[in-house]
Formats: sequence, C-alpha cells, structure tokens
Amino acid sequence: MCQRAVLMASLLAVLPSAGFPATRSGGVTLEQRMERMERRAVHITELTLTVDALRQENGRLRGEMEHLQHELQQLRRRQRDLYLDIDQRLSNMRGRPPAPVATSDVKEKGTPAGNAGTDEPAVADPQQVQAKYQAAYALLNPRDRRYTEAAAAFTEFLKKYPDVSLAANARYWLGEAYYVSQKNAEAKAAFQTLIDKHPDSAKVPGALYKIGRILAAEGDTEGARKAFGQVVAHHPDSPAANLAREQLERIATHK
Repeated sequence: MCQRAVLMASLLAVLPSAGFPATRSGGVTLEQRMERMERRAVHITELTLTVDALRQENGRLRGEMEHLQHELQQLRRRQRDLYLDIDQRLSNMRGRPPAPVATSDVKEKGTPAGNAGTDEPAVADPQQVQAKYQAAYALLNPRDRRYTEAAAAFTEFLKKYPDVSLAANARYWLGEAYYVSQKNAEAKAAFQTLIDKHPDSAKVPGALYKIGRILAAEGDTEGARKAFGQVVAHHPDSPAANLAREQLERIATHK
C-alpha cells in the first residue's frame, strides 16, 4: 500500500503540470479508476487460476479414462482367448462321441470300504468323475461369469482326483478361470503345473501361450517372446501357434 500511495501521489502531482486534470467528468478520480482496474486484474487472475485448475483436472480424468480403456481392451482380449479355446474344444469334440473315461484312469489314493487293510487303491466311479468335471466346466460359461466358483470347483476336483485322465484338462481350465479373473500369478502357476505334470497333453500349447500373454501383460517382453516361441517351435500345428505368431509379430513391431 505504501508503494501504491507513493505512485498515486506522483501521478497526481505530475498530471496537472502536464495538462491533465486530476478528475474526469462525473467526479471519478484517477485513484478510483486505478482501483477499478486493479479489481479487474484480480478477477482475471482468479479466472486464469480456475482455468488452469480445470485443465489439470481434465488431464487427470483423461489419463484415468485411457487407463480404463486399456484395462477394457485387456479384458476383451482375454475373453476372446477364452472363446477361442472353448470353440476349439467344441470343434475337436464335434462329429465324434465323447470318449469314455477308463476305469484305470480314475484311480484314487486310499482304501475302499470293502478292502480295509489292503494296499489296493480305491477306484472312483467314472461317471462321478465325469459329472464333477462337467459341473466345474459349466461354471466357465462367459454369460454367467462364475469364474471364482469355477476355480474353486476345479481346485476341489484336482484334490480329489489328481491322477485321472481329466486332470490335465482340469488344470488348464483352472488356469483359465484365474486368467479371465485377472489373477495372473495363480493362472501362471496353474498353467505351469499342467506343463510340468502333463507334458504330452494337447492343452500344453494353450498353456504356454497363456503364460506368454501373462508375461507380456507384466512387462516381461523377453519372457513372453520365449513362451510364444516355444509354442511355434514345438507345437507349430496347434491352434495356439497361430495366436503365438500374431503376438510375436506384435512384439517385433513395437520394438
């Protein structure tokens, strides 16, 4: 205020000597005009700050929207992969009756009620094994999205029937249930267990491909490239090989 007062005093002293009156018609003084200009300047400053704040908020919202769009695209790709796997499975089954579950393939550890004290393993009912598997598989229906229940059902199935012929498929679909639920660590572990325990299973190429997708999502480009390369090199005629080739081209393009 002291500087402003000095400035106003200087102006009032100089203007009359320069031929300018200290007042305008209507009695508005130079000081009043200066005050009006200052108020306008303050108002403009406030508006500028408000606009800057709005721009920052808009940038933040745009960033959040891009992040959500990315997550949506990831989810859509995962659902697409699940549909492809289901379609392939149905295509393999189309035109031929379902293979019966051999009694020798559904042996359980334990002792049957009628063989107490013997070392002979109990034999599970093949129809019961098939029914349990189908019940768990039905929970993967994309329309219902009961993926958490499906994971629990396949986990229980594998605890009860770890060595049956359907165990490999069960481990694969357990991985899928985790994968579409974005539980990457659990999905990767399930797929790796399938590869380790059932290296000759037809589900191994799909499991390798899904591991590659998980590694890519985690930012491990080199690990993803290696997984996709194994699919193409060791299972070139599998449906997963075509998807792996697409991913390898995508990685090469984004180098």
